[in-house]
Amino acid sequence: MNLRSRLLIQTCLLAMMTGTGIVSAPAYAQTSAPVPLFLKQEAERDAELRSDETPSSQNSPSNAVSSGSFGAGTTSTPETNSFPSDPNAVQSLTLGAVDVEAVGTIDRSRGGLGIDMWNGTTRKSAAQLISDLPATPATHTARDLQIRLLLSAAALPQDSKEISLLEARVAKLINMGALDEAIELVRAAPQGSRGSMLAQAEVNALLIGAKIDEACSAIESYGASYDEMFWLKAAVMCAFYVNDPASAAFSVDLVREMDGESDATFFGLVGAIRSGSAVSPDLLQELRPIDIALLAIAKQSIPNSQLDSGNAAAIIGMINADATATDIRLEAARKAEKLGLISADQLAGIYGAVNFDASALDSALDDAPEGIQARQYAKLYQAAIQSDVPAARAEILAALFENAEIEGDFLQAARLTAPVLTEIPINGDFSWFAVVALKASIASNALERAENWLQVAKNAANPSNDIAWRISLLYPVLAISGLEETGAVKPVENTMAQMDVQSTPQPSFGLGGAVTVNAPEPQQVETQDPQALARHRARMAEWQEMQAARGDQAAAKRYGELIFNLYEGFGIEVPAGLWDGLLTAPYAEDRLTISSAVSHHLNASAAARQKAKTVAMAIQAQQISAEENADPKALADTVAALELVGLPSDARHLATELLLSFDQ
Repeated sequence: MNLRSRLLIQTCLLAMMTGTGIVSAPAYAQTSAPVPLFLKQEAERDAELRSDETPSSQNSPSNAVSSGSFGAGTTSTPETNSFPSDPNAVQSLTLGAVDVEAVGTIDRSRGGLGIDMWNGTTRKSAAQLISDLPATPATHTARDLQIRLLLSAAALPQDSKEISLLEARVAKLINMGALDEAIELVRAAPQGSRGSMLAQAEVNALLIGAKIDEACSAIESYGASYDEMFWLKAAVMCAFYVNDPASAAFSVDLVREMDGESDATFFGLVGAIRSGSAVSPDLLQELRPIDIALLAIAKQSIPNSQLDSGNAAAIIGMINADATATDIRLEAARKAEKLGLISADQLAGIYGAVNFDASALDSALDDAPEGIQARQYAKLYQAAIQSDVPAARAEILAALFENAEIEGDFLQAARLTAPVLTEIPINGDFSWFAVVALKASIASNALERAENWLQVAKNAANPSNDIAWRISLLYPVLAISGLEETGAVKPVENTMAQMDVQSTPQPSFGLGGAVTVNAPEPQQVETQDPQALARHRARMAEWQEMQAARGDQAAAKRYGELIFNLYEGFGIEVPAGLWDGLLTAPYAEDRLTISSAVSHHLNASAAARQKAKTVAMAIQAQQISAEENADPKALADTVAALELVGLPSDARHLATELLLSFDQ
C-alpha cells in the first residue's frame, strides 16, 4: 500500500472519529494561471527594437518571435503582436502556451537581466551554473545580482528539457535564505504544474520563516497529491502545531511503519514534544526546516553552535524562535544581515525591539559600551532614532559609524542607518559630519545624497580642519563611484537592444525559438574635459603621498593594487609612476585567485554578451574578495565584465563595496 492510500485511509478514519466530512480542495488550488503580461510586453519591446536592425529576419517564419508566451516554442500572428498606444485601452490578447520553466517575478524594468539572458547557454550548462552559485555571496552587490538572476523571467534553451531550471532556481534561493523570493517564484507557476520538489520548497521556505500557519495550509493543499515521506512528516508537525495528538500519533505510527525510525532527529523531536523534555543536542547538528518548526513547537531553542555552522535555515530560525535568548538573537541578526540572510530593515526591527531604559538611551554616548557588540549597536541605533535634535542624532550616528568601523561592520551600519541619515540636514551646520555621511551614503548606494554631502565637505575644507585630508583619503572611492570626474574615456550609453545582443551575429533564444540578430554598430566614444584628467592626476598624487606615510606599508600596497586594478577595469587612468611605487621585491606572492576556467568563461561570456553566464561567473570571481590576499586582477576583470554586458551601476557598486570594506 503506497503512502497516498495510507493517507486517504487516515483521513477517512479521522473523519469518522471526529464526525466531520472530508474537506474539499481549497478554491485557490487552480490548475492554470494567467500569463504575466509584463513578459509579453517586454518581448514585444525587444522585437520592436530588433526589427530596426534585422528587418529580414523578422519576416522569416522560422525566426518569428512570439510575444504571447514566456517560454520558447510558440509563435503568434502579427495581429496579436500589436498594442494600443493608449495605456488605458482595453485589448484582447491571444496568448500562446506557457513554458512554466521560464516564469519569473521580475522583468528588465525591475532589475531583471532580460528575456534572452540565457542566450548562448545550454540548458544543462545553465542548471550547473545555478547549482554552483554560492549560498553566501561575498558581497551584498553580488547577492543582489544573484537574486535578480534567479528571479528574472527569461526564455530558456530548448535542449535537455527534462532538466528543471525552475526547481534549481527555487532551491538556490532557499539555500541563500531568500525565502520570500523563493515563495513568490514558486507561486508564479500555476499550481497544477508544480511538482513535489517545488511544493516542498514552498513549504520549507515558509517553515524557515516561522510562518507555520501558512505552511500547514500549503501542506493541506499539497499533501494528498504526493507520495514522499516529507508530506507525512509535515502532517505530523501540523498536528502537533494545532494540538491534535490523536492525528499526530496516527501519522507518527505511519512514518514508523513505512520508514522505521531511521530519522533519529524527527523521532527525537517528536518525543520531546510529547514528554516536554529536552531533545539531545547530538540530534540537532544539521537542522532541516521541519526540525526547526518542531523545535519551535517544543518551545526549545536552536543550539547556539548553529550560529557558526553556516546553515542559513538555522541562523534565520534562531532569529525567529521565541525561545532564543535576546543577546543570541541580536548576534544572529547581526551575522545574518552581513551574510544577506535578512535585510537591513529587518535588522533595524530587531535592534529596535530591544528594551533599554530611557536613561540608557539618553546617555548612550557617555555610558560604557555594552558587552555584546550587537547590543551596543542596538542601543546607539535606538538613541539615534529617538532623538528629536538633528545635531544630537548626527553625533550618535557618528559614534555608531566609528564603533562599526573598528569592528569591521561599517557597511552594515551604513545600510542599517540609511533611513535615519536622510533626516540629517545637508548644510554647512553639519560640515563636521559631512565626510562620514558622504562615506555612509556611498556605502548604502545613495549617490545623490553622497554628492550633496561631498559639496558640503568641500565648501567647509580649510587649513584649520582635516576635511580636505579626509576627502583626499577617500578619493579613489569617489572616482570609481562617479562622484569625481577622472577624465576617463566613456562610451555612449548602450541602447537596450545593444546590451542584449551578441557582438557577432549568432542565434539568441526569444519566446518563439532561436532569433538571429545583427551585431551592433561600433559605439561612439566621448572624451571628458582634459582639465578633469589633470585634476585626477593631481588628486592621485596627493593620495599616493598619504599612502606612503602609512605605518603598514604592506596593507598600503595591497590597497593600492586593488585601486589601480579597478581603475583599469573601469578605464580610469593610473597616473604615470604610481605602478612603479608598487614594484618591489619579492615579485612572486602567495595570492588567492580564481581558476583559469572561471577567468576564461568570465571574459568569453562577457565578450559574447551572454548576460546570465557573465553574471554567474562574476559572482564566482568575486568570492575571493573577502580574503586578505585576494588577487586584485580577478576583481578588476569582474567589474569590467559586468560593464561590458550593460550592468555598469552594479559594477561600480561592487567596486565601491570592495574598497569600503578594505581594512585600512
